[in-house]
Amino acid sequence: MDQVEESADVRARTPSPTPSELEEINAPLYDYGRWKRKETWLRWQIIPWFIFISALIAGFVMLLVESKAIVKAVQPAVVWLNDRPGNIGWLIPIAFFFVLSFPPLIGQNFVAITSGICFGTAKGFGITCGGILLGEIANYYAFKHCLRGRAEKLEKNKMSYACLTRVVRDGGFKVAMIARMSALPSHFTTGVFATCGMSIWTFLLAAVLSLPKQFPLVYVGVGLATQNKDNVQATKDKNNKGLIIFSDIITVIIFIATFSALWWINRQLRRVKPAVMLDRRRARLAALRNESTDPEMGIVEGSNAVTLESSAMDLKVPEPAPLADDRRLHVV
Repeated sequence: MDQVEESADVRARTPSPTPSELEEINAPLYDYGRWKRKETWLRWQIIPWFIFISALIAGFVMLLVESKAIVKAVQPAVVWLNDRPGNIGWLIPIAFFFVLSFPPLIGQNFVAITSGICFGTAKGFGITCGGILLGEIANYYAFKHCLRGRAEKLEKNKMSYACLTRVVRDGGFKVAMIARMSALPSHFTTGVFATCGMSIWTFLLAAVLSLPKQFPLVYVGVGLATQNKDNVQATKDKNNKGLIIFSDIITVIIFIATFSALWWINRQLRRVKPAVMLDRRRARLAALRNESTDPEMGIVEGSNAVTLESSAMDLKVPEPAPLADDRRLHVV
């Protein structure tokens, strides 16, 4: 009995990590060294990233070099939006913000710049905030109700995502605010927040408080509009040095928050990694017990100890009848 109880206590304790698990705990969450290998750059999967980065750089250069031509090309759209019946032209950029909030679509930054060109500082910033907020709320519920199962499967199979979800659950509003104020893609952070179980009110508060980071983009559009001499309102905004200072302050805050968020989140990921590994070992051990247990005999097969006490007590073997009582065995 004592030996059986001792073996049960050993099975109840989580085993020590294996050498391979220790190696995984000490390994970095992301292998930066793979970018030094030639095979990484020759994969066909990286071609879309080359195209995307090249298009992004080309668009930024065109924005700087051909800003006057861009503003001149946008002017018909400005007139068309402002001449809509009932003054409902502002609903069109909000609709664009709403649609572009869902991954893998991109382009919210361009719409924010266009809002600054078309509607000026105050109205353009209000349209940008309203459209982004509505889109993020819809994106939150889409991830929460449609992709929850996929996220749970990813959490079980991918260590980096499992650590990230643990950091989000433990950090709460602080993590949400730091991530929202940084330049991290909102598509990704919103999906993580929704699938990790963050409440809508915590997410909404962080989203509202982080909306000022959109102001520099709107003000870029206002600055482009100042190059058109016929735009009197934009010229007034240019002379308002307070708006310029506010835009510069927000830009500096975004850069600081981005690097701080990356450093802090990476530190937290390394901190929770051993705990995540421990939980994964416990889950695998529990699954192994459930799969290898025979419900009729109560025997655990495999590398675990074998418990035979209950089956030995319940098993009744009939005693064989004496051979002398069987008359068929007597030889006449």
